[in-house]
Amino acid sequence: MRVLNRYIASEVLKSTSIALLFLLSLVLIITFADELDDLGKGQYGLGAIFKYLALIAPRNIYELLPSAALLGALITLGSMSNNYELTAMRAAGVSRWQIIFSVLRVGAALMVLSLVVSEFIAPPAEQAAQMLKFTAKNEQVALKTKYGFWARDGNTYFNIREIKNSSELEDVSIYEMGENNSLKHATHAAKARFEENKWQLEGIHQTTISDGRVDVKELKTAELESLLDPDILDVIVVKPDRLSIIGLARYIQFLETNGQDADKYKVAITSKIIRPFVILVMLLIAVPFVLGVQRAGSTGGRILAGVMIGVGFSLIDRLFGNIGVVYGLNPYVAASIPFLLALTVSVIAIRKVT
Repeated sequence: MRVLNRYIASEVLKSTSIALLFLLSLVLIITFADELDDLGKGQYGLGAIFKYLALIAPRNIYELLPSAALLGALITLGSMSNNYELTAMRAAGVSRWQIIFSVLRVGAALMVLSLVVSEFIAPPAEQAAQMLKFTAKNEQVALKTKYGFWARDGNTYFNIREIKNSSELEDVSIYEMGENNSLKHATHAAKARFEENKWQLEGIHQTTISDGRVDVKELKTAELESLLDPDILDVIVVKPDRLSIIGLARYIQFLETNGQDADKYKVAITSKIIRPFVILVMLLIAVPFVLGVQRAGSTGGRILAGVMIGVGFSLIDRLFGNIGVVYGLNPYVAASIPFLLALTVSVIAIRKVT
């Protein structure tokens, strides 16, 4: 019996790996085609594009694992059904529950892989990918530290302590260097907003150093033109898909402590916690799909069905997440509904075939 369990699990794992490689290749090819539009901008050449694709691969693997598991199970069990292997196993005394258990063993392994990728590999890789792309395209130096975000535009250096969003900043310091890297101007603005391709500064304290003299003045508002625009700042604005579960939990606490809306991050953390279990649900859906219709349907038909189920679940998942944020529903409940619906459907389907 153990031999049969290992055989089923190994075949499902093999098909899942092939499906994942196919889906990942497809996504990266499409992304590569999109990135060619930016080829030649600044230092963004083919080498940078391939590095970018390598860095975003972990996030794509994490997102594609449930669909790959579904396809892998459909292909493997469908092939076994068409070749009468499942019939032979049943005749040998193997119950459908034992077949289901063998498939779920693969799901447990994939859950661990999903958790490791989402927590320890994908977040830093995604951040590095975005930083690589924008610094190469804009030929600017950008760095995020515990003292805020630092950026360079020619001889001007920016230190931004708080980024509300990519177009609204607070606690901004601007240092303009002169000859021999000597400080020429030091400006601090309480707030900065990007409007009409310019930064509108508010609450300004400006220090000018010239010929051994230091002049200080206060201004209510001022304008600043710079290559540092929201597209560049968007690289380091905290995004849900770039954070681990621990990082999301800390950021939610930070936002709530400062009285800011954290709903989209609550949706993101719920989705990240649930995501590994979605793999098990996809496998549970695949089993009755095959066992309930012995030898019915071609491999191509099963692949099409798997793609439709995977895409359908992703759309519903995003829909409920957005509905929760827009209409003020409990974000944890809104993010859990698609998973609970899929789990309910899979359990009902399994009960009908066992």
